[in-house]
Amino acid sequence: MKRNYEALFGAFYENYFYFKSEGMSGPEALACTCEAYFGMDKRGEMEKAVLSIAEGRIHLTHSKIFVKSKQKIIDALNSLDLNKLQHEIAPDDYQDILERRDMVLDGIESIPVDYSPNTRYYYFEIEKEVKNFFGIILNEKKDAIELVEEIMERFERECRSTLSEKIVVRTTLAELLIRYRINAKGEFLKIKNELEQFDMNDVGEQLSEFEKLDLSMRIKEVLTKLQNL
Repeated sequence: MKRNYEALFGAFYENYFYFKSEGMSGPEALACTCEAYFGMDKRGEMEKAVLSIAEGRIHLTHSKIFVKSKQKIIDALNSLDLNKLQHEIAPDDYQDILERRDMVLDGIESIPVDYSPNTRYYYFEIEKEVKNFFGIILNEKKDAIELVEEIMERFERECRSTLSEKIVVRTTLAELLIRYRINAKGEFLKIKNELEQFDMNDVGEQLSEFEKLDLSMRIKEVLTKLQNL
């Protein structure tokens, strides 16, 4: 049983990092991983424990957790039938699972709660992704239009997914083009028009109040620098 216990943890994490390598956000990659193991937690207490712990440990690496996901994990870990679990795994594994369970239950309480059900890159994470990708291709693309097109292609799915991701991508891209003095007047005009028409109220709970304030200040600064276009 020990081999299956360790293998299930390993397979879950491997699937998660595979989806991450495909360009998914952490929450989306985790959602896809959980979907791949849908129903397996009904096979026994070991499977239920391992899958709930593995999901919880990954949530501990994220900056937020969806409120319903948090409650689901807490309920699953607190409802484990420990008598059944003891009969399904070796004593050492049983103790290890309890320690991992307690670590998740303790840690998950301190993660900020997300009230939007949309799986997405969170505010600072999508900003970081855009900056990292921009840095990778900056020296490869000599033409400003080509540079912008490749960035927009890379984040096309995210921009279609949620308004918060779309606006943060646009704002971050404008900031980078300005900072590196890249002559992209046509692209600036497109971004300027989008930012001018953007209503912060439309993002709802996709951003926290602090994130909304920060984004508002960034948009205002970008529009100020682009006002003569």
